Amino acid sequence: MDDDLTESEREQLQKFVAHQRIAAGILLKWGWLLALVFAVLFLAFAGFLVWHSASSVQRFEATTRLLFTPRYGERVQNITDKQLASVLERSSLKRRVGRTMSMPHIERECLVADLEIKQERKPTNLFTLKAHSLTWVGAVKKVNAYAEVLIGEYISYRTRSLDAWVGSMEARKRALQEQIAALEGEEAIEKGRSGVASPVETLTMLNGLLSDQRRNLSMLSVEMANEDVKKKKCEAAVGELGPAIIACAALIRQKSAEIATIDQELTKLREVYTDLNPKVIGKVEDRAKLLEEYRAMLSEKGLDGIALEDLERVEKSARELADVTLRMEVLAESQRSLEQEIKSNEERSAALTSIIPSVERLRIKRTEIERVMRDLEEQLGEVDFLKMTAENDLQQIERAGGASEKNPLSLKNFILALAGALLCTLVLAFWLLLLELVFGKVRGAKELAAFGDVALIGSIPKPGAMTKDHEHDVLGVLALNFCNIELPKNILLICRLPGAPEQPKFVTALDWSLSMAGQRAFGLNIVHGLSFEPGDDCELMINTVRHGSMGWFPVANRYALAPTELQMLQADIAALRGEFDIVFMMMPEGLTRGGNFFSQLLSVCDSAVVMVGANETPRAELSYTRRHIKESGKPMMGLVTGVSARVVKREMEEKR
Repeated sequence: MDDDLTESEREQLQKFVAHQRIAAGILLKWGWLLALVFAVLFLAFAGFLVWHSASSVQRFEATTRLLFTPRYGERVQNITDKQLASVLERSSLKRRVGRTMSMPHIERECLVADLEIKQERKPTNLFTLKAHSLTWVGAVKKVNAYAEVLIGEYISYRTRSLDAWVGSMEARKRALQEQIAALEGEEAIEKGRSGVASPVETLTMLNGLLSDQRRNLSMLSVEMANEDVKKKKCEAAVGELGPAIIACAALIRQKSAEIATIDQELTKLREVYTDLNPKVIGKVEDRAKLLEEYRAMLSEKGLDGIALEDLERVEKSARELADVTLRMEVLAESQRSLEQEIKSNEERSAALTSIIPSVERLRIKRTEIERVMRDLEEQLGEVDFLKMTAENDLQQIERAGGASEKNPLSLKNFILALAGALLCTLVLAFWLLLLELVFGKVRGAKELAAFGDVALIGSIPKPGAMTKDHEHDVLGVLALNFCNIELPKNILLICRLPGAPEQPKFVTALDWSLSMAGQRAFGLNIVHGLSFEPGDDCELMINTVRHGSMGWFPVANRYALAPTELQMLQADIAALRGEFDIVFMMMPEGLTRGGNFFSQLLSVCDSAVVMVGANETPRAELSYTRRHIKESGKPMMGLVTGVSARVVKREMEEKR
């Protein structure tokens, strides 16, 4: 199934699996703490809930139900199940229960908490009422009294809302009657006028068309002004020398290409030879001669100082000038045609406006008001019927006759305690994971190899953790693992991260293994130039100070290599590549962040070895280093230092 994934999706899946493994290791590390926290929280929550249930004044619970089945009007303001729920859930109704029945003062003060109402999801017109009390009888009386109060409140609320709606409708009816009387008076005055039909719709469409045409005319004027500015710019860019430059375009491009070819050849020669080499000097003379011919040709054509960029700019301006001229002609013709259409439509609009009949407008308006009046009268008739049937809309299904007692040791309390303890433990586990992933340290070789892009060499034990013989055997196996890894290893960059100390014993074992395999190794140390003093018996390459199979390359700073330093490093590496089989690039003071120094070193090597300290190197440093190495496209090998003897022995057994 992984074959169907793209490269980016496969990489994201690999990262997800790696983070899962790292998170699992962190949780196993802190598993005892999480288990202890969960147990303590569960006992605390369970004890509190049991105590609270045993000492609660709501020991008995009684239940009843209300069914809402109203009659609805087609054109009358109706009340929905949701609106009814908002009316019945008011706390003032719960306090009213205390006035309808005698109860102790302490229970009257707790009525808001003792009485509950819940709207069922299916069906939504069913409401469940619950009442709590210190006694069995008190809970039953409370819930029945609560049902009576809610039914009475609904009847009162429904009657008031319908009366208010009727009052607003009657006021609207009177206003409509006054409008009809006024329209009849205006219609009587306008009867003497001619009732010639006028296409109102045509006039509306014509006005909209005129608006669009005027807007288009304005846009055409702006566009012509813009094209005129472009035309002037193009004419200025072409200038007087434009035709002459275009005529010599082919010759200028040919000469420029020849000069660029010689420059490329000269750059390649300078990477191998110095400026005093005869090949380099000859190529420089050829370039000077060709450049002189190029300048003479331009002088003969009267084009001194013209470059290839000027030629391309003039040709582009000439093409743009032709396009702008053609567009201006098309826009001018469109403008003339549009002006004629606007004039014709304006004359037609003026004629239509003068013949719109006022009598037709008044008749249509009066007819519409009369239709609204008829609807209002039908609605008022429906309201009278709804007011008469409002007392039957909300009914109690069956009066409560008993109550149930709560069990302090109920399963619900223990489930709540379990859920609370689990939630708090998950939050603690999340914060532990977050802190470990952001600020934690690399734990060991398994975490280093979890992402799959690091070829693991192995783990080096802590100093003194093993006997000398066992430590010697482990270092020999690690050196053999290094030799068996099938990655390009001509030039290796040793990335020693913070927390990873130097490993001279591993270097000695590696040198021995390489020499036994017939490979010659060279160690190149990148050092700070201000603190480096070469010995008297050292020899100097281009910038590398060499003493046998060891060398030192001084740099000005650790932020970025200067261009000359990078070129000298590349030249020295090329020379060492031909003499030695493997070149190790090392930084004794360790790897630090900042600048392009790391990326520049990666550019001259074939692969990189990442050295991390177990429980010492921050994960952020490892992530930073891996990201840069992966962006450079170079393969990685990993080596973990400072590992306990037990872990090293287990890894050796697993490999064996």
